Amino acid sequence: MQPSRFQSEKRNFRRMEMDCPVSYQLVSSPNRKMGTCINLSANGILFECDDKYPVGTRININVSPQLEISPSFSAVLEVKRVVAGSRRDAYQLAGTLEDVL
Repeated sequence: MQPSRFQSEKRNFRRMEMDCPVSYQLVSSPNRKMGTCINLSANGILFECDDKYPVGTRININVSPQLEISPSFSAVLEVKRVVAGSRRDAYQLAGTLEDVL
């Protein structure tokens, strides 16, 4: 029997596919920008934006799901992975959620 993707990736929490706005800013910057959440789990997020940040960067994020059953939330994200995005000048940032509010 083949392990599921969830089991083979050894994730502690399943990821939920999302398509909702994310506002973000570096912890050390007042400039707020917008991106799009791709997926979300209890302790991590993958979102697409126009900026490339190095692994280890801390970013303040605010996620605004479009569903009424999911409230908006803010957190500090520590970037763990950066890959090319779906658009030419976009990047996908994956990281762990810390200090969820």
